[in-house]
Amino acid sequence: GPMRRRILVTILVAVGLLAVAVPVLADPGSATVSLVAQSPWIADDGDLALELRITGGTTETKLRLQLHRTVDRRGLLALRDGILGDPLGGPVDMAVADVLNSAGVASLVLQVGTEGRLGSRPGGVYPLTVTLLDADGSALDSLITPLVHLPVIPEGEAASHRPLLVGITLTVDGPPPLRPDGRLRPDRATLRQMEAVVRAAQGHPDIPMDVRLPPATVLSLARSDELDHVRLLADLVRMDSDHFRIQSSPFVTADPEAWRRAGRSDVHRDLLDHGDRVLIDQLGVVPDRSIAVLPATAVPATLDLLGQLGAERFIVSADHLEPRPSAASAESTLPARLLADDGTAYPALVADPDLARHLSDPQGAVSAAQYLLADMALLAWSDPTVTRMAVLTAPDDLPIDALTLDLVLGVLEKAPFLRVRPLPDLFDAALAADTAAAVTYDLWPDAITSMSRRATDRSLAEKTVAAYTAILGGPHPDASALNDLLEVTAAAELDIDTMNAYLTTVYASVSEVMAAFTTPPDQSVRLTGRSADIPFSVHNGLTTDARVVLVLQSDGRLEFPEGAVQAVVLVPGNNRIAIPVQARTSGDARLRVTVRSPDDARLLQLRSAHLIVRTTSLSGVGVLLFVGAIAVLAIWWVRSSRVRSGRPEEST
Repeated sequence: GPMRRRILVTILVAVGLLAVAVPVLADPGSATVSLVAQSPWIADDGDLALELRITGGTTETKLRLQLHRTVDRRGLLALRDGILGDPLGGPVDMAVADVLNSAGVASLVLQVGTEGRLGSRPGGVYPLTVTLLDADGSALDSLITPLVHLPVIPEGEAASHRPLLVGITLTVDGPPPLRPDGRLRPDRATLRQMEAVVRAAQGHPDIPMDVRLPPATVLSLARSDELDHVRLLADLVRMDSDHFRIQSSPFVTADPEAWRRAGRSDVHRDLLDHGDRVLIDQLGVVPDRSIAVLPATAVPATLDLLGQLGAERFIVSADHLEPRPSAASAESTLPARLLADDGTAYPALVADPDLARHLSDPQGAVSAAQYLLADMALLAWSDPTVTRMAVLTAPDDLPIDALTLDLVLGVLEKAPFLRVRPLPDLFDAALAADTAAAVTYDLWPDAITSMSRRATDRSLAEKTVAAYTAILGGPHPDASALNDLLEVTAAAELDIDTMNAYLTTVYASVSEVMAAFTTPPDQSVRLTGRSADIPFSVHNGLTTDARVVLVLQSDGRLEFPEGAVQAVVLVPGNNRIAIPVQARTSGDARLRVTVRSPDDARLLQLRSAHLIVRTTSLSGVGVLLFVGAIAVLAIWWVRSSRVRSGRPEEST
């Protein structure tokens, strides 16, 4: 009737079901069929609307529609491999010429239900095969799509049927935009994913999503003058923070467990802090740290680490739990508990990777949305008297497709058997549920990519940059640029060769600074006294003051009354420095003067010079001996004189 048609039109509009598929060029004599649009669900004895793109030769071809017996979750996933149950009723055939329009799209409307041409019953998911046949009845192409037939709920039981609570958490990450040459070039694939998430959220402003964005890429947008980048950043700033909820992300992609295992948990902490500062400064929102998505490598100690950094609740993939939640019993929709090393029990929600896999449907966006909706219907109907929660994430290592995400949000927005809620609401519902329903799991981690070598290389580079910073007297734009390159080396997307390219830039920059200092060639200095100031020259080729220390070493013949390490400030240009020394003995003494960075380790040696110090004055001991000798001679001379004066002169 009119009501049924209005419902059908509303559903079609909600899913955005106009011809979105790109025609496929078929070989001569062949033809293909693909899904362009479908009614997401059928209520009562409703109508099923299908739009199919037919390409290639369509002369005397026909379509055959065949319904099959209901499937559970496992049966739904098996449809991807073409595994079907028994046919349900007879097939429905129609000539392609009767339903095909000039755009190559066949529009079909079939009554479904106990009285319909497709005999499904309420409360089930039915596979529907659509086969394109040639004039001889041979199959040219086919597809399988699930038909969702809503259950009939008696009026008195409606209150007891609880909808499936759905949380959506999407993570966008990608390689850092800062390249080894110091230029900012955001990764195009990363920008496309950010754009896809933002556009889908704008198109469905009432659908809450928890989103993790790459702060390094957000910062690159703020520093770019490209119009598309400026527009994307402006759209992010305007997003409704109640529905587009920003979660904490490290500045560049990092695995907390890998860094913890390498003894550098501080690296992940600093990346998380930097990421938060960027998102606060650029988007004007404080990211939420309380809910963390566990990495695939997480172990109980990872929970301790993330707990120290502010995480209180976790999202964990069913693939990384032991025992793995049963798909048949919809166990993944129940609350979970994870035990940390210190015995703390953290509340968790399980992200079902089977749901995420629907989003990578090779048959296109419409098929992806339909399979996902069918799977969620099966979860919702498994026991509608129990509060159940499903967490939808994007498939691992696959990009987020803009059209698929938009269609998925469209069907989830209006599906009568589920409610999309922010993740905190799902945790609150889990807390309010029967605590006995919560399942305690062990973690089943993937192997980590060892960060030992990277941690060692990074530690040395950190000390080098710290020494460079100390020369400049503290924070400085040049030192900040090197710290930025150093931070990027933690990015998980970088291999060892690419990481080394960043470190090479760091060391090359520091080497240029070291080469800016010169001293005169080895020289001789003559001292005429026991104590004196030795003149020493250092030329500072930088345009700024440089703080250094002079490290003095001798062969034991010289002493340094003001210490063997002297801190000095070198102004740009030539600097003449007086080095106080004391000579222990006369003769030649060797003095080595080394100009080093003023950090605690004095890591960087800027210049080193050798001086020959010639002492011509007598030493203190020599003077005493000389004076003593003179005194002895004087006494001897006086006595001799007296003896001679007391004798009579000899006659000649």
